[in-house]
Amino acid sequence: MSAMEVDQQPQPYTFDLGNMLCEDTNPMPSLRDAETKEALLAARAQSCAQALIHQLLKTCPITRSEDDGNLQITLPSPATPLPREKSVPKEKEKSKWEKFAAKKGIKAKKRDGKLEYDNEKGAWAPKYGYKGKKSNGGIADDWLVEVEKDGGDAGGEKKEKRARDKGDTARRNERIQKGFQQRKGRDV
Repeated sequence: MSAMEVDQQPQPYTFDLGNMLCEDTNPMPSLRDAETKEALLAARAQSCAQALIHQLLKTCPITRSEDDGNLQITLPSPATPLPREKSVPKEKEKSKWEKFAAKKGIKAKKRDGKLEYDNEKGAWAPKYGYKGKKSNGGIADDWLVEVEKDGGDAGGEKKEKRARDKGDTARRNERIQKGFQQRKGRDV
């Protein structure tokens, strides 16, 4: 089959220039001879390649590269969607806790409010707890209490109030801890 016979086909080629694809939708004649089939396929492939290059040069803008002076063709966006190599990932199944939290309306805690900038150290430190800003490296912040000149026994009053507050906090913590222990005993 000659190149003239290939060019005179009933259906024209379809192009997808973004994927550099030339599609020949004409049916292949049923040939039993392998050599004739190979020759026909080679002729059609050559014809498709020539038509694709002709279409690219005719429709796409050609520019010269500033770096090395080579010619470049800007391809349009692809029209034929290509299939994915892998299947679409499945949605991750929620854990028991996530299902429960969604059902009860529980939202995740934000961790951004746990750190505070310490100007003395020049670094971020936890607001409370181990190595926290208020712990000051194991030394209490209230080791020194200033007494006003005309205040008489104001320092003693402050000290007593602080001791009362400490005692109240300790009693409150013990009460809460007992509640935990009682609930723990019931659950077991």
